[in-house]
Amino acid sequence: MTTFEQVMDKTALILLLLAVVVLVVGLWSIFSETLWVVASFLETLLYPTISTPE
Repeated sequence: MTTFEQVMDKTALILLLLAVVVLVVGLWSIFSETLWVVASFLETLLYPTISTPE
């Protein structure tokens, strides 16, 4: 392997790990309660006469 191939392998591994981290954080935020609390707050802010469950 040349130095260029070694650098590209490390770069590909770092990008793959970064993609996995972004995917995990995204899924966690979707399925956690935090996202729904923010959505409820924004909905209450936009439509104050409608009561949303929290």
